[in-house]
Amino acid sequence: MASLTLITEALPALTPAQWCQIFFGISSAAVLAIQAIPKAAQHLLLDYGARSPASTDDRAKEAAGAEGSNGFNDFVKVATSVGQIPHSWFMHFYVASVAGSAFWAWQYLQGGSAIASVAAQQAASGAPSMTFEQTVLVWALMALQGGKRLYECLFVMKPGSSKMWFVHWLLGMGFYLCMTVSVWVDASLRGTTKPNFGSLLSPTAIVGTATYLYGWTNQHLCHKHLASLKKYSLPDQGLFRHLVCPHYTCECLIYLGLAIAAAPEGRLINRTLLCAFWFIVANLGTTADGTKKWYAQKFGAEKVADKWRMIPFIF
Repeated sequence: MASLTLITEALPALTPAQWCQIFFGISSAAVLAIQAIPKAAQHLLLDYGARSPASTDDRAKEAAGAEGSNGFNDFVKVATSVGQIPHSWFMHFYVASVAGSAFWAWQYLQGGSAIASVAAQQAASGAPSMTFEQTVLVWALMALQGGKRLYECLFVMKPGSSKMWFVHWLLGMGFYLCMTVSVWVDASLRGTTKPNFGSLLSPTAIVGTATYLYGWTNQHLCHKHLASLKKYSLPDQGLFRHLVCPHYTCECLIYLGLAIAAAPEGRLINRTLLCAFWFIVANLGTTADGTKKWYAQKFGAEKVADKWRMIPFIF
């Protein structure tokens, strides 16, 4: 009871940046916690898109494997059979990202009460902040990523008929909406009369932007290659020669670049965006692991034996 009281008293003292960090942390923990449950339930909870069989019954049979049926797996089967939605709804993430970036930009330009309230609460904490110029840079980079992914969904990727559980959709929407706040929540939003463009030439800004651009460019090339393939065939060009999911590698680089570019003065990285980066690593890492297993099952283990899942030389 005392612990609950302490938590209740501590909540009002949390800054907006800390709330974002908590969201990313809990989301990452939830994704990783799934790795501790039986494999059958993992498949039911995590498999979607190309890796998901056509029907929920097929998914249950495939996932059960040697474990057979049990109460927990049956419960997960029933739960995941409810709320199956089109995998193509992934596009909503990028609509939300672009709309969120535009909304907060409009709030800033209009002196809106929402952004003023969040900024005032964060400033009161006295935590190190990004410069105004850094904020504009990282804000623009995040908007550029959201715009690119929306463009790819509309004009590059092939629409499919596969399904996903609605919880995947909710988690993705929460992530992107939180990101549209996270890119500026640690910032000083008051532009000075004399712009400090020198902050854009700092080592962290240069390294972060370069990392972002490498990931951003190569992710687009990966998505173009995936879109050019026949349905569910093995990609083998460019970075796919060495990695099973290089588009996920690039996604990690994009968010790592944002975290570095947004580092407040005196720090090497932005803590809020670092939390977002770790969520990306946890979420896409579990998907990459499942993708390699699916490729091995469908095309033969020898086809992917020499490829890293997502992180060269590590995973």
